[in-house]
Amino acid sequence: MTSFINVFRKISNIGARVGSYFLVGIMILVVASIVIRPFGRAIPGSYELIELLIVVTVAFAFAYTMVKQGHISVSFLVSRFKPRVQAIIASFIWFLSLGIWGLISWANTGLMLDKWSRERSLFLEVPFLPFRFVWVFGLLLFCLALAIEVYNAVKESMKP
Repeated sequence: MTSFINVFRKISNIGARVGSYFLVGIMILVVASIVIRPFGRAIPGSYELIELLIVVTVAFAFAYTMVKQGHISVSFLVSRFKPRVQAIIASFIWFLSLGIWGLISWANTGLMLDKWSRERSLFLEVPFLPFRFVWVFGLLLFCLALAIEVYNAVKESMKP
């Protein structure tokens, strides 16, 4: 299982790197749009491009943040229990989160397959399919990270 987790961490790190490149592209596009605006010019479709590029950044950020334990959790009440009870509660919460995000991933996959050839942006007519695919892939990576957390929490709750 540890080799699987290591491979998953490498994939999420690569995804985070790709997402950060897209974020840099977004920043360059925003700055270029601001700089040329006083000259009466505008970058055609810059808003659409930013909307599409942010999908890649956010999709990969979910799983990476999960791997780095960066999501916010409020454990004020739970921290007062014994470690085994904490692990049991964590197992339940991670499993519930996995169920919710699994449903969200499933619904997005259905949406992607339903509208795979018809959806395009309004101004530039960029097809949404590659961005929907990246979004679903990012959600599946996030669900995989949640499944790893469920496994770790259950393993922790089984300790005597």
